[in-house]
Amino acid sequence: MLDSRQFDAMPLLADALEEAGCTDDKLLKQCRAPNLVRIQAERLVNLVSSAETAAAVRWLEQFVRDINYRHYKDEHDRVGTQSDSEPHTYERIIDAGLYGIIEGGMHFSSDAGADYFRESGDNRREFFRNWSLVTGVPAPEELQARISFSCSC
Repeated sequence: MLDSRQFDAMPLLADALEEAGCTDDKLLKQCRAPNLVRIQAERLVNLVSSAETAAAVRWLEQFVRDINYRHYKDEHDRVGTQSDSEPHTYERIIDAGLYGIIEGGMHFSSDAGADYFRESGDNRREFFRNWSLVTGVPAPEELQARISFSCSC
């Protein structure tokens, strides 16, 4: 499924996982869900495909949590203000990475998201290494270097 990026057989995957002894009811239910969004189907397949792709999914999920709940100084220089008025989601971050690759810019609703990329090239490379593993879309370093990062803060 990851090679073809075709996820029509998700219910069959759930059956195969169950027959193989999978007891994760939440995972099985998600695989069998009607109208499963492509990004979520891709996420589920990555979780069961390999340790490397599962780790990449978990890294991206943690990234979302980190940029949603990081605190920063507000306009009055007070620390402790929630950094997000519109929380990011796994799906939104996957789309943001694709937009960055295609359009050359990534926009976040928090300064924490944009600041992560501004802090170092290593951060950018780590994000896109994990992002590329789960999406199958290559993100060459020279392309990453041209992406701008902004926030609506």
